[in-house]
Amino acid sequence: MTNDTPSHSKRPLKQRPVDHKGARLLLEYTGMAAKYLVVLGISVWAGFKADQLISFDFPLFVWLLPFLCVVGLVIKAVLDTSK
Repeated sequence: MTNDTPSHSKRPLKQRPVDHKGARLLLEYTGMAAKYLVVLGISVWAGFKADQLISFDFPLFVWLLPFLCVVGLVIKAVLDTSK
């Protein structure tokens, strides 16, 4: 009598090496993106409140504050990545 079922090897499967550097970079960039979203949200909200307080017809601070924050964040990102 023959056994036609495939035999399973008792050897452990080869595992790929764990790439900790890639995971660390992913977490770093995810944190940076979350920080950018929070800063932009707060700057838009602050600009909206400033426009209400000063009562401009044109939403000046809603445009100006997020723009200045984006410029500052880009400058900071360039300085951080150039190290």
